[in-house]
Amino acid sequence: MAHRQLFRSPSVRHYTQKAIFLSEKELLSLASGSENLLVKEATLSSDPVLRGSEEASFGSKRIGAVELPKPLVNAITDLIERHDKRLLRSDALRLYEALRSTARQPKELEVATYKKKKTVKSIKQTLEPHNITYGPREAIAYTAGVLSSNYAAIYNVLNEVSRRIPDLKPSSMLDFGTGPGTAIWAANEVFDIKKHVGIDISEDMLRIAEDIEGIVKKSDSEPVEFKRYLTFNPKDPPTDLVISAFTLSDIASMALQKSTVEQLWKQTGDILVLVDRGTPIGFSNIAKARQWILDMEKDNAHVVAPCPNDKPCPLLFSPTADPNNVWCHFSQRVQRPNFLMKTKHSKFNAEDSMYSYVVLRKGSRPLMDDTMETQAYQWPRLIQPPLKRNGHVVMDVCSTNGTIERMVVPKSQGKVPYRDARKVMWGDLFPHGSKNKVLTRTAEGVIDEETKIVY
Repeated sequence: MAHRQLFRSPSVRHYTQKAIFLSEKELLSLASGSENLLVKEATLSSDPVLRGSEEASFGSKRIGAVELPKPLVNAITDLIERHDKRLLRSDALRLYEALRSTARQPKELEVATYKKKKTVKSIKQTLEPHNITYGPREAIAYTAGVLSSNYAAIYNVLNEVSRRIPDLKPSSMLDFGTGPGTAIWAANEVFDIKKHVGIDISEDMLRIAEDIEGIVKKSDSEPVEFKRYLTFNPKDPPTDLVISAFTLSDIASMALQKSTVEQLWKQTGDILVLVDRGTPIGFSNIAKARQWILDMEKDNAHVVAPCPNDKPCPLLFSPTADPNNVWCHFSQRVQRPNFLMKTKHSKFNAEDSMYSYVVLRKGSRPLMDDTMETQAYQWPRLIQPPLKRNGHVVMDVCSTNGTIERMVVPKSQGKVPYRDARKVMWGDLFPHGSKNKVLTRTAEGVIDEETKIVY
């Protein structure tokens, strides 16, 4: 029994400054009580052993499962307790159906209809996407059923920005399409922001955001300014951090999307973060918004993440692109709070949030020097989970050339590159090149006058 209990205990290694090595005969002599022992001392180094490279650790996007702050969970729980649970459940299901309907481009479906003589007739129907107007019931359903996954995605993006740009210290932020203040609460966990502005057209969403603010607000921070419309005053100082998360998909008109993105960029003083759902439609919205800003600013804007280049996105603008089947998106796991598990009638306490995003910054693209912060701008990023085979790893990456490439890292390339390749995950930056020939899977994106009219 003691033997079994020994192997059940966690494996913890305790290192001392010195170690004593004994041979088998010396161990027997020690057991018999003999004092004629030849003791050899060896000093152990206290320096940590790094099996992988520091560059791979810096380029990693992994942060584990995101857990919502307890004050935020308590605030949402108190809100839910005031509403009918069955009604909230039905509203959440209706909201999920609307989100699924706007995930892809509408397609014509063939529906089989049966007549009395058992003949089959095919009728083509169009699956129309539909959006929901956020009233009081929809707002509380969104807070209970959607906020958690959106919070995790936003937190991952902002955490990456803080690691990639260590000197970034924003003092003001603007959250367009704030909803119940999701991006504001996530940003406060990463940055020390004093001034917040949240904009949402739904008064019921803003009312919920104000209720949550009363519980999660820090004592030394200013009250959040919530308002319904985006206004612009050229005399006002620009905002350090501007965020629009999961909002572009709710704007039906492409012209309105473009004008909104341009207005957000005008109000940006340093960083603009755009996040949308990890669906073909969400990715398309992000890629178009990215290109609008780069076309408008030319050399006064550059992409921080996820793209290692400022060229047109090959997954959308390449002649060989197929955005309905292959699109740029990433995943972040979130630990479900109790209210989310009850809303979804689920026994699992975790779910994956799929999202697409882009982080743009004012100014020209940094030149590469000896620091990892600037070198990371040139590292390719994995757009799909790697294929880890026996003796080699296959990765599809977005490269600095503006193309999607397939690179293979074999074991013969070296111990450190191969270990980094074995540990790399979907969404990470990979700091090593490929020993073998790189295969171009998707050609470089092309923007011409006809393409500009289309997108």
